[in-house]
Amino acid sequence: MKWLTDDSRLEKLPEPNKWLLIDNELFQDEDSSIYLVPRNYKTDNFTIPDWIAWLGGNKSKWDVRASHLHDFACQYHQVIRVRLDEMGLRKLRFLRVHKDKLVSEDIPLKFLELIPITKWETDCLFKRCMKATGTIPARVYNLYRAGVFFNIGWLGKHPPFDLSKIYTLEQN
Repeated sequence: MKWLTDDSRLEKLPEPNKWLLIDNELFQDEDSSIYLVPRNYKTDNFTIPDWIAWLGGNKSKWDVRASHLHDFACQYHQVIRVRLDEMGLRKLRFLRVHKDKLVSEDIPLKFLELIPITKWETDCLFKRCMKATGTIPARVYNLYRAGVFFNIGWLGKHPPFDLSKIYTLEQN
């Protein structure tokens, strides 16, 4: 498991604790599935209780890519899986180096699919994403994994994601 892209640039939105991803993010899971968090996705980064953040040593100092994929899965109860492997992404230039950063260009819809995901799967994916950064200590990603267990935001109605609007602000 690994992150295929470097950190996305983020734009602070006028809403409290809301950020906009400027770049696509790609995560390759342990089964080789590749998941996409699309640019123009609105996130709150790590929104965990302050006491958990305090125990973890200040949430803003950690790589936030894992929180983006977790937020997406929690919001839609789905993830976007890429139907190409890493080599295919590189060959078609959807994954490439730009200004010394690994970036993902917009991947056409024909290479994407929505996959339903459970809360348990979402929270376990979150832990693997944090571990894959290589910068978040085990005590912190285990603490954060335990913290999201209590996320009651999973309950209630959640709209399905509209792939036809994937890279638009309208989707958010």
